[in-house]
Amino acid sequence: MSVFRKGLGSLLLGASLVLPMAPAVAQDFPSRPIRLICPYAAGGLTDVVARLLAKHLGERIGQSVVVENRTGGGGIIAMEAAAKAPADGYTIVLVGQGLASVNASLRKDLSYDTLRDFSPVSLVSTFSMVFVAHPERPPKTFADWIAMARAKPGALNYGSAGNASTAHLMTELLKDQIGIDVQHIPFRGESQAFLELMGGRLDGMFATLGGAMPHIQSGKLRAIAVATKERSSLLPDVPTVSEAGAPGFEVLGWYGILAPAKVPKPVLDRLDAEFAAIAREPEFRAQMQARGMEAVGGSGGMLTKWISDETVRWRDVVNKAGIKAE
Repeated sequence: MSVFRKGLGSLLLGASLVLPMAPAVAQDFPSRPIRLICPYAAGGLTDVVARLLAKHLGERIGQSVVVENRTGGGGIIAMEAAAKAPADGYTIVLVGQGLASVNASLRKDLSYDTLRDFSPVSLVSTFSMVFVAHPERPPKTFADWIAMARAKPGALNYGSAGNASTAHLMTELLKDQIGIDVQHIPFRGESQAFLELMGGRLDGMFATLGGAMPHIQSGKLRAIAVATKERSSLLPDVPTVSEAGAPGFEVLGWYGILAPAKVPKPVLDRLDAEFAAIAREPEFRAQMQARGMEAVGGSGGMLTKWISDETVRWRDVVNKAGIKAE
C-alpha cells in the first residue's frame, strides 16, 4: 500500500469517527448548566435582560443557566472571555450594539471580531429610545428643542449614558441629519444623566424607554419624542421623532446572544430554537414590554445581518463625528 493510500485511509477513518458525533452532541445538549455572560454589573437593564433569559431558558431546557457578570473594559473583558470559551454551547454571552457593532470602529486594537470570533445565536429583543426633558423647563416639545438648537447653535447640551452609547451615537446621527449643533455631556450611566436633567443642568437627552419610564410616570421627566417608526404603546400620546421634525429618523437599541465561534451547528440550532420559543412566551413578552422592549427571537442569520448593518451604520457616525473611545 502506498503512503498516499495509507494516509487517505487514515483520514477517512478519522472522518468516520468524527462525523457521527454531531447528532450525538445535539441530542445530549445540554447535559449540564449553561453559563450566560453578562458584560455589565448587576442591577442595570442588561443584567435584568440576562436574568430573565436565564430563567426562561433554564425552564425550557431543564438545566440551570447561570448569569456571570464579567465587568471591566467597557464590556470587552466579557467578550474576550466568551470568545476564548470552549466552542460547545455551554458558554453564551449577551451583547448589544456597542460591543457587537460599534467597538470595531472605536477601538483599532480590539482583540475580537464579532463575526469572526463568535457564532450569532439569536436577536433577542429590540428596545425603544425616548427623548426626555425637564418637566418645568423648555423644551416642551421635540420641535421646540430643534428650534432652540437652530436659533442658538452650540448653546444647548444633551446628556447620554456615556461616550459612544446609543444615546450619544443617535444624537450625533440626528444632528447630521437635520443640521443642528448641540453639545454632548457624557455620564457613567443613565442614572447619573437623569439626575443632572432633573436638576436642570441638561437641556434634554435620549434614554432607554425602560430606564426613563419610572421618572416619566412620577412626573420627574417629560417625554417629548420616541425614536421608533411608530408611537410606543407605553406612551401613545408622545409623537415619534419623525413626526416631530426629523422625517424617517428611527433608532432601536437591541440585545443579541452570541456563542464562541465553531460551536457545532446542531447545538446552535437548538439554542436558536429555544430563544425563538422564549420570545413567543406571553410572560416573557409582557416582561419585555414592561421595560420598553419588544421580544424578537430572531435567528442567528438575522442577528448576523443585524450586526453587519449596524456596524456599517455606526462606523459612518463615529468617523463623521470624530467620536473616540474613552
